[in-house]
Amino acid sequence: MALISSFNENRPVSYFRGYPIYYATILTIAYGLGVVLTAIFGAAGLSLEPFVFTPERSILGGQIWQIVTCTFVNEPGFFSIFGLLFIYLAAVEIEKYIGTVRFLVLYGMLLLLPLLTLTVWTLVSGPTYPYFGNAIVAAGFFIAFCTLYPHLQWFGVIHLKWLALASLALGSLVYLSQRQWPSLLLLWVVSGSSFGYIRFLQHGGELPRMPNLFRRRPKFRVVPKTKGRSSPPAAQPRQSDSTELDELLEKISKHGLASLTYQERAALERAREKLLENDQK
Repeated sequence: MALISSFNENRPVSYFRGYPIYYATILTIAYGLGVVLTAIFGAAGLSLEPFVFTPERSILGGQIWQIVTCTFVNEPGFFSIFGLLFIYLAAVEIEKYIGTVRFLVLYGMLLLLPLLTLTVWTLVSGPTYPYFGNAIVAAGFFIAFCTLYPHLQWFGVIHLKWLALASLALGSLVYLSQRQWPSLLLLWVVSGSSFGYIRFLQHGGELPRMPNLFRRRPKFRVVPKTKGRSSPPAAQPRQSDSTELDELLEKISKHGLASLTYQERAALERAREKLLENDQK
């Protein structure tokens, strides 16, 4: 299934005063609350160690809640609001493009892969490194966003694909100069996983479907055929597919992919399927 088929799955979770609320929106709010709570704990002199991930405590010690809480421990700073804004903009666009389920899978990867990598590092090398913050998650979202829009220009100056490569190279140089080998490993693991996941979806990759054991089975009943039933009214003639497709493409070129409504995305999907059928004939 092509990546464009996820248009049917990109509806918001809810609306607030007319504004769409996505899972990425909720995630950004949670990160903002994490910054506030981290500041409150610091001002009160309370330790944040119960919420920071370390393999000995979190996995071997049974404090498994740290697997989730560690990413929300973020010390406030002058650029904290810019980091949250970047996460929101990138994550929302990714969710709208690939769909809710695939977005949640991506976030789960960005959350769990660093923890698994650090655990393996600790078992192999010995020293323990605490892990907290959303820097690695933000880097993963950035790489995923640049993979989706590689030719989009940043302020009309440079394509995002080159910006991503430059950021990855500079981050690697910083960790190399400071000999922070675990951080360097995490950066490359998360960046490579984000890039590979998006490319997997772009090449038609499909996530495994989980069976719904609690789905209700439909009940069938026999309905007697009635005589003299009037035929349904003829459907109004629809606009030609080519004209409708041209209008949708023109709207995308002027206002971007996010400007399409749910009905327009469904119409674009139908037009795509018809084009594929014509190519196969």
